[in-house]
Amino acid sequence: MAIVTNRTLIIPYSESLQSEFLLLNCCSTNRAEMNGPHTLASAKALFREMLHNTNIYSMAVLDNRSREYMGHIFVSNLDARPELGFIFDSAYWGKGIATESLSAFFPRVCEEKQLSNVVATANVDHYASIAVLNNLGFKRTGQRFDKYGPYYEYEFTRDVVVDEISMA
Repeated sequence: MAIVTNRTLIIPYSESLQSEFLLLNCCSTNRAEMNGPHTLASAKALFREMLHNTNIYSMAVLDNRSREYMGHIFVSNLDARPELGFIFDSAYWGKGIATESLSAFFPRVCEEKQLSNVVATANVDHYASIAVLNNLGFKRTGQRFDKYGPYYEYEFTRDVVVDEISMA
């Protein structure tokens, strides 16, 4: 399924997007708020896992006009505690691209995968990610600290309509 917004085209990954994914995830600027850059080997392993692991639902975000790769959005741990994640190239920061693409992607993945609870994290000083999560309806549930520093935990809860037949 492809998703089109005013400025983005959100598509499933294929092998043809590997180099863009590697550039995005090996860049220290792009991953500054995501525990630092991957090595080339670890980014390649992550790309392979993303393509083949059925517990990860991920899509590439492209510029609607130029088809340039802008970023990566995903929900991982589908079989346990689903977690939303996203990363965009720094060239697209501060332009509302994350909010626009995730506002289209997130409700669809929740519906398609029948997700009622999804978690996410954001570094305590990463105000852009915090704003995106708030705009999507996530609520802050706590704060933790790991070797990379303090971060907030968020949770999204979606009302699910219960099938009346199953209640009978």
